[in-house]
Amino acid sequence: MATVAFVLNLNTNVLGAVLPFARGDLALDGTGERYLIGAGALGAAIGALALNVLVRRLGQRAVLLGGLIGFAVLSVGHVLPPTWWPFLLLRFGSGLAVGVAYAAASGFAAEVAPYARRGRAMGMFTAGMFLAIPIGMPLAVLLGKAGHWQWIFLVQAALAVLGALWVRRVVPEAAAVPRVHLFGVLFEPGVLATLLATMLHVGSFFTTVQLATSWLDSSGIVAKDDQLLVWVGLGVASVLGSALLGRLSDRVGKRNFVLMTSAALVLCFGLLAQEPRGLELLLLGTLLAATAAARTGPLQALLSGLVAKARVPALMGLRGFSMQLGVVLFAGAAAQLPADGGFRAVLLLAAVCQLLSYVVIRTGARERAA
Repeated sequence: MATVAFVLNLNTNVLGAVLPFARGDLALDGTGERYLIGAGALGAAIGALALNVLVRRLGQRAVLLGGLIGFAVLSVGHVLPPTWWPFLLLRFGSGLAVGVAYAAASGFAAEVAPYARRGRAMGMFTAGMFLAIPIGMPLAVLLGKAGHWQWIFLVQAALAVLGALWVRRVVPEAAAVPRVHLFGVLFEPGVLATLLATMLHVGSFFTTVQLATSWLDSSGIVAKDDQLLVWVGLGVASVLGSALLGRLSDRVGKRNFVLMTSAALVLCFGLLAQEPRGLELLLLGTLLAATAAARTGPLQALLSGLVAKARVPALMGLRGFSMQLGVVLFAGAAAQLPADGGFRAVLLLAAVCQLLSYVVIRTGARERAA
């Protein structure tokens, strides 16, 4: 499941790396870039919301396989002659496939370990997801520098096919999923608050990372051709943060861990909004990447413990929807920020979102195993 998460998250992360190279071909401005990010997230949100119905009719394994194959086909479509509207629709379609497959994979991952060890298990799952940053983004930069920025989507198509073959070989069919009403799951104690916290956290972090590629280039901090090492370093920090710190959440409590890392993220975004340079920027960026990644798995583990096992697939669909809706809303809000605010305004908005995420967990979520 960690491998599947890696493949699917390539679709989200490599876009940010190719945007500086695609700007001329797609006639992009800052607003256009944010709409491209939002289109993929909107598709993923709708796909995740459909998981409950699809799993009940087709089975969890079949839905995961179908999502991966659909993702591979739509990824190949990205190499068509680049024009704005077709590319936007392909971003939406590939996001739709990601939403279905990622939510199904999350459901499988949540069943791997008992709740007491689920922080570590979900940390490893999200480490696979964050591995897309140090591998996918540098590769996208290399292909962009060579004049072939679209080829990265062929790479992710090939990996999706390999992922589907692996799933078909080693993942058994899950037990039949009973009929579950989404609204019933939504209003279980603590679920709504934790989903809202997920939306605020993921939306602000992932969108800001995508937009940072263009900001680093346009501000003269790191030219687009020289960003390879930046994304390798930050990606490795994300992977290590998720893989190594997830187990800490099992010891101190998932909710306590989420609250501590939320406070750290508010501080990181706030300090980055002061536009530091040099070593200070590097240290803050590394701390932000490691902390945000470390928070993601335990937050998902906390959520999975709020409902009975039979309701976890439906819950993971709702989580996928809220996660992608957060990206859509944050990207849309960022597109409306005053132009003279620059990237500093985006960072301040992200700090506010992380603060709200902290408040929601603090006041609305209590930890309990299903």
